[in-house]
Amino acid sequence: MKWKVELSAVQNIPILRQGREGTELQIIRSSDIIKIERLRHHEYRVHTRDEQHILDMSLETLEEWLYEEGFRLIDRNNLVNIHHIADHDLLKGKVYFGDPAQSDTLSASVARSQYKHLETLLRLRQLPPEEAIREVMDAVPEAGQAVTELNSEERKFQRSYHTLLSVAERQRTESRIWRMAFHDALTGLPNRLLLQERMKEAFEQAKTSQLLSAVMFIDLDRIKVINDTLGHHAGDQVLIHWATCMSAFTAPHGITARFSGDEFIILLPDAKSTDFVAKIAAGLLKLFETPFVYGHHDLFSTASIGIAMYPTDGDDPETLLKFADSAMYKAKGKGGNAFEFYSSDKNERSLDRLSLEIDLRKSVDRRELLLHYQPIVDLGTGRMVGMESLIRWKHPQRGLVPPGQFIPLAEETGMIVPIGRWVLEEACRQTREWQLIGMPQVRVSVNISVIQFQQPDFVDSVREALDRSGLPAEMLCLEITENIAMTNVQTVIRTINELRELGVALSIDDFGTGYSSLSYLKRFRVHTLKIDRSFIQEVTTDEESAAIVTALIAMSKRLNIRSLAEGVETREQVEFLIEHGCNEIQGFWFSKPLPAPEFEVLLCKGCDFLGAFPSSGKD
Repeated sequence: MKWKVELSAVQNIPILRQGREGTELQIIRSSDIIKIERLRHHEYRVHTRDEQHILDMSLETLEEWLYEEGFRLIDRNNLVNIHHIADHDLLKGKVYFGDPAQSDTLSASVARSQYKHLETLLRLRQLPPEEAIREVMDAVPEAGQAVTELNSEERKFQRSYHTLLSVAERQRTESRIWRMAFHDALTGLPNRLLLQERMKEAFEQAKTSQLLSAVMFIDLDRIKVINDTLGHHAGDQVLIHWATCMSAFTAPHGITARFSGDEFIILLPDAKSTDFVAKIAAGLLKLFETPFVYGHHDLFSTASIGIAMYPTDGDDPETLLKFADSAMYKAKGKGGNAFEFYSSDKNERSLDRLSLEIDLRKSVDRRELLLHYQPIVDLGTGRMVGMESLIRWKHPQRGLVPPGQFIPLAEETGMIVPIGRWVLEEACRQTREWQLIGMPQVRVSVNISVIQFQQPDFVDSVREALDRSGLPAEMLCLEITENIAMTNVQTVIRTINELRELGVALSIDDFGTGYSSLSYLKRFRVHTLKIDRSFIQEVTTDEESAAIVTALIAMSKRLNIRSLAEGVETREQVEFLIEHGCNEIQGFWFSKPLPAPEFEVLLCKGCDFLGAFPSSGKD
């Protein structure tokens, strides 16, 4: 039985299996069809990839119906689905489904009308694709014009050739899309998606042939400086230049890909040996010795390279990229312009650091942070006049984590801002609480990091801490390091003036260890100069340290600034400081930093440390 089919919005075609009797009807989706060929009037064979079916329908109806699905008339007897075409031959007017190199490839019938117009065809092939399409389209009927009007051989050729041009244009479009999806737009190098595929292929091959493979993680140094000084266009040109150089250098051995920003990956599928990889890495570093000329500028850059090996360091792309990245940071930590191989010991330290960072981010909410307090004693009266608040982290598994372990991490990750805000508020709260229960009123000092000081709302955060706690501003001293002066002097001075207007005292911490000019000390108008413990420790045994401390005390007097020596631990140090007129001291000679409950006991004793002075005869 033959079926007449009406046009439907659903692109499903009712068919009968070839050779089947009866009236059984089946439905096949148009997207599964490769081509439709005429057998006889109104009877067609429908080809899918694996089967053939019989269809009874007008070819004109089929073409109209399936045009939007990608079907095109290749000649008078064949309607092809261009989405299934793998290759084509413009000269022969033939299209191929699947791989044309395979003998069982299914191909469409030759569009015989094209042989009669070979001269026209050859001429059109010399034109750019856009012009060829335009010339053919000029002769193609307007949309909706009846197919039956195309009776001439000329029109048959035009329709057939237009189909082939559509195939070619689709293939060019797919090629562009593939390139956009798997290549970096700026440098043209493979991107991380294509890199992942190439790595999987390389590791499979290495597994079979027992070869070594290497993954090199490369970070270009100084790109941010170039972007900030000459603009991002200059930075882009630098990236393109070095991407081209690295790709050309490694082309015989491997693949260079852009990972992100100024980070690149080089995959060496056959690494031969670690010595071979080291030689490649050294050669890459040597590339950067020649500057990139941009206008009138010679732009120098260096690279930090981390290397992970397959299969010794890992057997999957994610692991090896992570380990190569870890090794790269080790190279960068040495100042850059270096390469490092991954080692498991370094990774254990990296994982431990990552774990510490994760816990640190949760420490404020978990209330694991606490403050210890160390007394500051006036050398003239022997009484406590202040206390420095010092942060401690009571980790649930690690115990008391030293500040030297987590403060640098907090500064690097930006966690120092919320942690610093907590310290400020807690120190103000605790100090005010002691005042309200009748304890001696002493000023509390709080350390402020450079990052915290640079926050636009820093002065507001100080004001809010004072307001919430009710602590008088003159009972708060903020300790800043002299390195703050190396950021933006005018902004620093403006912030300091705003803090002075609040009534807050200021001190310069660790003075003598940074890089600031003595003129900053005058311009900052601080209340106290803290002499670093490194000078105090050797003040009685080293003449240079003694000379520095003596000079700093004398300078403080001339500038009308109080001097405070920190890290005082021996009777001899106290005697030296009294003799040279130092105003205040703190250190283990009087007390180590104490948690709040223990420090409260110290406050209850009346803050009198006169008995601890050398004149008392106490060691």
